[in-house]
Amino acid sequence: MRIERLFLIALAATGVLLNVMARAADYPDKPIRFLVPYPPGGSTDPIVRIIAQKLTETWRQQFVIDNRGGGGGNVASDIVAKAPADGYTVLLGTVSTICINPALYAKLPFDPVKDLAPVSLIVSGFYLLAAHPSFPAANVSELVALAKAKQGQFNYASGGAGSAPHLAMELLKQMAKIELAHVPYKGTGPALNDVVGGHVPMLFGSAASILPLMKAGRIKVLAMTGSKRSATMPDIATVAESGYAGFEVDSWYGVLVPAQTPPAIVGALHREIARAAQLPDVRARFAALGLESVGNDPAQFAKIISNDLARWGEVVKRGNVRID
Repeated sequence: MRIERLFLIALAATGVLLNVMARAADYPDKPIRFLVPYPPGGSTDPIVRIIAQKLTETWRQQFVIDNRGGGGGNVASDIVAKAPADGYTVLLGTVSTICINPALYAKLPFDPVKDLAPVSLIVSGFYLLAAHPSFPAANVSELVALAKAKQGQFNYASGGAGSAPHLAMELLKQMAKIELAHVPYKGTGPALNDVVGGHVPMLFGSAASILPLMKAGRIKVLAMTGSKRSATMPDIATVAESGYAGFEVDSWYGVLVPAQTPPAIVGALHREIARAAQLPDVRARFAALGLESVGNDPAQFAKIISNDLARWGEVVKRGNVRID
């Protein structure tokens, strides 16, 4: 009887495995829900639309974009973490939602490592340190000297407490040993408007939002957060080369799925995302947004997440940054 029972268990397990393999071979055979952790109209929209369009064209299955803002991005992440692990619910993850939020929130309804599986980075970017044209500093060295001479007398804006641009400035404060007062806004748009209007002197922001204003002479750029200068804007120095070696803030966007998603489906998603990200027209469209196409594999993406979780956890802890 014991042998018979073991045989039945093995048979059932084989059936489950074959069923999973069959589903993976047919994947995708229905529309895929693409969760975005921010409201429509933000800087993530063009990234999602570009990659979703290419995947839809390849697979002849629609990627339905579902914007679920709220909770600092935690609402969308939680939906995907608890969704069926069949590849039909995917998440646009960012450095803020996946690697910064775990340090900011005392209790998250999901674990970004245990409940979500990385598939591939889509793009990687950087932030620009921008200021009103009347601000007396023209670079990071001058900003630091000015801030040290007048400790605590200057403010900076951000699109929200705990956002990556907020923590980019927090990291600079820690490395340069300066005091700047944080003025959080409900979104990058209002924050940038007040910098342009001269109400707040500076902020870190995305290249896509700042470059048009810089070209129009309504804002000036002091530095960028990349590890090296951008080929598209070689005249803008990095914060690191301005005297703060090791300063790097990467603005990345990638795809994640529920943790137990079959490897064959994760692999299929990765291959198509990587292929789409490297198409010449896609690379050009991302470059116009100040972003670099990536398309790395799940293991590489997992390493980036692990490193950023540790790094931003330390920045949050040192700065005593909390939002709940």
